[in-house]
Amino acid sequence: MVTISTEKNMSFDDIVDLYTSGDTELYTDYNQLYQSILNSDYCITVRDGKQLVGIIRSSGDGNINQYIAEIVMHAGHPTPGIGSKLLDAYLTAAAEVSKIYILSHEHYRTTFSKTWLQYKGFRLIAENGDIIVYMLDRGIKY
Repeated sequence: MVTISTEKNMSFDDIVDLYTSGDTELYTDYNQLYQSILNSDYCITVRDGKQLVGIIRSSGDGNINQYIAEIVMHAGHPTPGIGSKLLDAYLTAAAEVSKIYILSHEHYRTTFSKTWLQYKGFRLIAENGDIIVYMLDRGIKY
């Protein structure tokens, strides 16, 4: 059964398993990554049974700006639509945040990723050879 949670109830081993499931090593210091995840303002996870199969996390200045560090899905557990459910859960949890940014290097350059993020309300605001930046502006005034 697939469950989505806003609680930071993952173990260090869960994180290592998730982040090393793909072909590309995303991090080298998993202790630091684990602490960064625990210190995130928002952290949404998805599990299939006991296995952690996805995570989205962000940090920022409270309710005005949040910066999504990453959206990671387990490479060995492709489940159609689970990424959308994960992002929807994040957007619901961060409903009071005015602007949400995604800053990425290469992972969100595909046509599918661009179309998916735009469908979710993000717009591409910057792209060069090194980075790509999306923003969701809810227009909330503080």
